[in-house]
Amino acid sequence: MLKITLHDSPHELRFRLEGRLSGAWVAELRQSWVTAVSTTQGRTTVLDLRDVDFIDAEGQALIANMRGQGVQLKAETPLIRSLVEEIERGAPYGTVEGTPSERSDVLVCSDQPARDPRAV
Repeated sequence: MLKITLHDSPHELRFRLEGRLSGAWVAELRQSWVTAVSTTQGRTTVLDLRDVDFIDAEGQALIANMRGQGVQLKAETPLIRSLVEEIERGAPYGTVEGTPSERSDVLVCSDQPARDPRAV
């Protein structure tokens, strides 16, 4: 469950989120943002994540997209703050890109019995 509250002032549009940003709620936030972004001309847009306790991979991608378009991110809990810092650094989060030999954070299993032949 996610609660989205919009605080609209002459200088700022703030999206205050409470709960879990996951599943269908990501689409709900995306739609709210796309609808509201047309009214933000010259104003700061803030995504307030202080009361969010979980963000899934799709939510992380949306937040990164919003950040890339100038939205300021506010977080308070260590978990969400860490996620925001990764997004602001442009660090990869929950994605698999490149081959294992190109990535330092990939563990490659060569033990044949332990490998699932259906795994990609």
